[in-house]
Amino acid sequence: MECKRFVSFIWRCRQYAVFLLAALLSLPVLATPEEALEHFSTLLERTDASGQLAFMELQQLNVALIQPASMYPAFGRLPLPVLSQIYRFRRQCSGTLEGASAATREFEQALCDRTILPPAWFASHAPIHPLGGSYAWHYLTRHPDASAALQPYLHVRERLDAFAGLGRLSDDNLDAMVGGQRWLLQRNVLWWEHDQVWRRYDAKIWQPLARQADLQLQPAGERCDLALGNICANSISAVDKWWTWILAAAALLIVIAPGNMWWQRRRRRKREQFILQMLTHELRTPIANLGNIVEAFRHDFDALPERAQTGFGRLADGVQRMRQLADASRHYLNADGEHELLEQVTTVQLSEWLHAVAERHQGLQFCLRQDRQLALPLYWIDLCLDNVLNNAYRYGVAPVRLSVRWRRGWLRLTVSDGGALAAYRLAHMRRTDLSGPGMGLGLVIVRRVMKRLKGKIRLSGPPTTFTLELPCE
Repeated sequence: MECKRFVSFIWRCRQYAVFLLAALLSLPVLATPEEALEHFSTLLERTDASGQLAFMELQQLNVALIQPASMYPAFGRLPLPVLSQIYRFRRQCSGTLEGASAATREFEQALCDRTILPPAWFASHAPIHPLGGSYAWHYLTRHPDASAALQPYLHVRERLDAFAGLGRLSDDNLDAMVGGQRWLLQRNVLWWEHDQVWRRYDAKIWQPLARQADLQLQPAGERCDLALGNICANSISAVDKWWTWILAAAALLIVIAPGNMWWQRRRRRKREQFILQMLTHELRTPIANLGNIVEAFRHDFDALPERAQTGFGRLADGVQRMRQLADASRHYLNADGEHELLEQVTTVQLSEWLHAVAERHQGLQFCLRQDRQLALPLYWIDLCLDNVLNNAYRYGVAPVRLSVRWRRGWLRLTVSDGGALAAYRLAHMRRTDLSGPGMGLGLVIVRRVMKRLKGKIRLSGPPTTFTLELPCE
């Protein structure tokens, strides 16, 4: 009896499966891609856009102020020695600019002399500086009070909120816009050119309309029913809709069933991802140094100026740091979980350690109230302190000072410079988007490491002051 019931159950399951498969295969495609796109365009036209940009306003811009290549050094137009001359002249206000154009020489000399340039100067010269970016942007770094008058001469990437947010488009999308494409997709934000107007639609606006029109827009990939430049328009059939629900239900079951195992693996994966992210972030500096130094040492070493010859020291330091990072990665990945690498400590003399830190950062002034031996997680506290010092040198105002104090089992490292921030809140500086200059990723790493070490990081000012506090004996 039980056997008959089981056979009957299997037979019914087969019938249901065949019926469901036949029903799914018999459902027709709702519309062709062209028809779906036409319907979608009509819906967009009736809907208010998140932002608009008149095509006439875009045509009035110099095309160089739209092209993403304008934001990078002009390696294709000028040889590397000429770009190096301009860079050194900008930093030292001395040297030669023989290979640069007359406009560049005049501009750089004006920056060094603090000479005021009228807006007419920017209107009468090419807008892009050989080092990348607009002449106006380079000028505003020294004369920010001229911002209002020089807005028309800035690259769209240098005024992100202008032109309906055009400057936030990727390099490929900006090139596509210059090339005449009418549809662009950037991080689920849709751009559409219609009736001589570029319209921007956020995802919450255009995606429901696309579903209503049985249309799917996505970056060019394997399936592409209708190519729209860099994106594809694919029609959605009833089969697609059914399979979406089926796959979603299956994914939900897969996620719920091994819940505990998934949670444990996720925690471990996040920890390993953070370590690898941190190591990758730190590798950028020595790798960049190696590249620059190899390029500089390509010619005869003796023919280099004395300043360039000292690059050998930076090369050795970069190799050493890379070796330390490789060792840290190996130890971390081979750890058995009983002795975490972050908790390993080394006994050092504070004065000797601070002298080593000062050698890595030229011009650093440090104050040690009382010398003593401490047991420190040396590699990780070095990493945190170097990140904070590098930020002070890159984005702060000289002089940079380091004050060190140990009291009641706590080591306090205070880094200050003469600069000022708009807001002294660490939450505002936790930016992991690297689209522009800033301190977000480095500070996220410092916060995470200090938390693992049971330490603290504080921000105060003005002047801008970062304080690292770490328990140690």
